[in-house]
Amino acid sequence: MDAKNLLIDSLDKQRAAYRENLKLCRDEFSKKAVHDLRTSLRRLLATLDVIAFFTSASRIEKLSDRLKDQLDGFSDLRDIQVMLDRVSEDSNSLPDLEPFQNYLKKCEKRKRRTDEKHVETIKPGGDQKRLLKIQEAVEDLSADELDGKLPQAVDEAYLTVQQRYGDINPENLASVHHLRVAFKNFRYMVEVIYLCLPNFPEAQLEQMHDYQTQMGNIHDLQVLLETLAKFAKDDDSTDSEPVRLFYEKALDETLATFLRTKDEVLAFWRPTPLAAFPWQSQPKKKGE
Repeated sequence: MDAKNLLIDSLDKQRAAYRENLKLCRDEFSKKAVHDLRTSLRRLLATLDVIAFFTSASRIEKLSDRLKDQLDGFSDLRDIQVMLDRVSEDSNSLPDLEPFQNYLKKCEKRKRRTDEKHVETIKPGGDQKRLLKIQEAVEDLSADELDGKLPQAVDEAYLTVQQRYGDINPENLASVHHLRVAFKNFRYMVEVIYLCLPNFPEAQLEQMHDYQTQMGNIHDLQVLLETLAKFAKDDDSTDSEPVRLFYEKALDETLATFLRTKDEVLAFWRPTPLAAFPWQSQPKKKGE
């Protein structure tokens, strides 16, 4: 598929997926429906990021900001549900978790009510019209403006990843989170264009997902510990110390695992626009 048709097809698919998942989320506000809506928003935003490299970025920026606000509106609920899943898994081996688990269930119930209202406030009509105009702008592009140039849009995203990677500090978990945010954007953009990449190994998509998951696990444990601290402050009748120690150990182990493999990010993309992609670089034979 040529670059122009790839972008048009991606935008068309992601626009339809966003519309369908929003409808499903309104019809039945479930954990899966929210997850699918969030995923479709991320993929749509990644497609817009690639297109913005070749068209009017200002037109796309306004729409992207609106879509990001929709995405961010579900972030707290997602965090609570992830914590509940983790606590439920650990509750059999750590009975002290029950008070905290009950607290999280109450938080989820409140947040669900808020986010159900948030879904109803989303008016997709205007966004769909803007997306159609953006698609028309892509259709007006010439082959010369796009052919062989899609990787350049991802180069910018990867430059941010490299910068955040260089800032990694094990004593500052925010630095890992900053890399995670940049990497997530980069990963979704690669998913948009990889069919146009020469000899791209599709197994790398799963490797990139796994790399992001490691950082996500660190973030989730950090949020859990912050939420636990708030719970312990508000409820001094419960001894949360065993729970805190349990998850601090889990965080230390998860961080140590990531730090051993963090250099994998350097093998996912070319270091500069003039360099070869890592999967194109052939190792030298012995004696050469």
